[in-house]
Amino acid sequence: MFRNILFLIATFLILNTNNAYSQPNILKTFNNIVIHEKPKDLPDLELINKKGNRIIFNDFSSKLTLLNFWATWCAPCKKELPKLDILDQKISQKQLNIVLINIENIKYNKIQSFFDELKVKNLVSYFDIKLKLTKELKLRGLPITLIVNSQGKEIGRIIGDFDFIDPRFVNWIKTQ
Repeated sequence: MFRNILFLIATFLILNTNNAYSQPNILKTFNNIVIHEKPKDLPDLELINKKGNRIIFNDFSSKLTLLNFWATWCAPCKKELPKLDILDQKISQKQLNIVLINIENIKYNKIQSFFDELKVKNLVSYFDIKLKLTKELKLRGLPITLIVNSQGKEIGRIIGDFDFIDPRFVNWIKTQ
């Protein structure tokens, strides 16, 4: 009887250890990522493009999409935007889509000057001018990045600034 119990405990520990290595647990790695138990529906992503036209963004054909909400006055945003730009270079666009959403009521040429100053070359920003989307999503503070799966469902959020080029995060994205 004792051997059977010992065998079951040993088997459980071995299986549990193997599972931990096969699926990186992003929650244990980073303290500002919240992964939802059940994916959440998103409202229509009605944005303004750089020409001032309204668009509905619904291209979730990539394996994963990061919706990053930011502003030019946000110090943590200045820190993470160049890292998002590098991440965009590191991961194939077939696997990852990065969408920047500015919450200010400013012209795109100010955004472009800001990007030039930060050396952000590969990303384009959209606008949530009347904060409609920000309010619908109940976003608090900046920056906030929504993690959206290929079905267009929010699977998690990154709250606050984040090191998007941390190898552990890059590897996690590659496993999604």
